[in-house]
Amino acid sequence: MKTRMLMLETQRSRGAAAPVWTLARRQARRLGAARQTRWLRLLEGELWLTRSAPAGDAASEDLWLRAGERVALPPGVEFVAEGWRDSRFELLLAPQAAPGTAGVAAPLAGLAALLRRLGLRASRRAAGRGLAAG
Repeated sequence: MKTRMLMLETQRSRGAAAPVWTLARRQARRLGAARQTRWLRLLEGELWLTRSAPAGDAASEDLWLRAGERVALPPGVEFVAEGWRDSRFELLLAPQAAPGTAGVAAPLAGLAALLRRLGLRASRRAAGRGLAAG
């Protein structure tokens, strides 16, 4: 039997790639609040990330990221990113459930229960026929 190799290397679609942001050393950029969770992935350099404090809270949260590290940015929270060295990063949206699938789990569970009951009834009938025939 002959095996064929269909793909020699992995491919990444340029159209689907997230935009890459660049910050020079000591340059800062405000990352406004979003409606859903995002991931910040640092591709190169070092980044100082400051979470804006909620209204009435004097403390803010600082994070240091090095190349290859990532952090989740929760929805509704603003951040400031500063390049500690020349840095490049991506902002990626976290995956979410497909629209319209939220109410599917319960009916599927009910269908599975019904199929199990039908399977049990069918096996009981077959067992009863086996006893009657024997």
